[in-house]
Amino acid sequence: MKKNWTKIALVIGPVIMISTVAWEYARMKPDYNFLVQPWAIRGYDTTHGWVIVTLGVLLVIGGLLTAWEGSGKPAISAGVTVLLVAAATGFTAVFTSGTDKAITELSIEPVSGMIIATLLAASVALSLRSLFRDKSVVLKRAFPMFVVLFIIFSIAISTALVGSQVAIQSWALVLIVFLAMAGMSISIRPAAVAANRMMIFTTVAAWAVVVLSAGAIRQSLVSAQKAYVYADGATDISAQYKDVQTAGGWWLAGLGITVAWVGAIGLWAKRRDVVAAMARARKQRAAAEESAQEIQDAYDEYQREQAAAEA
Repeated sequence: MKKNWTKIALVIGPVIMISTVAWEYARMKPDYNFLVQPWAIRGYDTTHGWVIVTLGVLLVIGGLLTAWEGSGKPAISAGVTVLLVAAATGFTAVFTSGTDKAITELSIEPVSGMIIATLLAASVALSLRSLFRDKSVVLKRAFPMFVVLFIIFSIAISTALVGSQVAIQSWALVLIVFLAMAGMSISIRPAAVAANRMMIFTTVAAWAVVVLSAGAIRQSLVSAQKAYVYADGATDISAQYKDVQTAGGWWLAGLGITVAWVGAIGLWAKRRDVVAAMARARKQRAAAEESAQEIQDAYDEYQREQAAAEA
């Protein structure tokens, strides 16, 4: 078990998230003595709970694919990375379709422009290095390219986009961001751990979804308070937003995604070390074979010289 703790954590974390659907996500402060109805909501009472459950299921699948030994091959690793991009895009499309979150309006300000420029520069620089590092001295190192591209993209974005409002489908925005992260994951060598890098990025994104859902979960309980009607048609006291607090289910979901993140990092570190050790072994074997061939060639030459001398 100690040997495989990273794989276990990568799966157990999302399972903890899934289990929270039966837990309370938000509850009233005890000052009301629960005279208000309902005084708490569980995961299955709200969309937020099912969002977390779906995240957990997708992360279990992604974790199993990443933990699979076959994903250590570059081609399969790239395939798992693409699947994670598709899962994130599909997840966003399903849960935002038909809601006010279907369209994301971005106000491009200097800070957000710098973030976009950084993401674009890093993706392009790493991709160029991956493609041409063995063929070009100029493109062999990513950092100088990143600096040049960052300046170019910053100037382009500041002149063309800063101060503008951009409306985009939420799923399309997620697709663009995840494609950029996938490009970086695949471009950084060794390519055999691309899926592990992408899994780390994915767990961080899922963590952000869980953490930032706290406000919406609390508002859901306030809305449920206002909508509650007794059988005789009477309504109960409506709570205020400040009287609602997140409960154990939300905290447990955060713990689960944190466990998954730790497992993803641990598995990436282990696999990176294995890949590096195998690369060193291949180099040593190649050097040994070359040395053996040189010795054999020298021996054959000596044999021919001896034969010629005796003749």
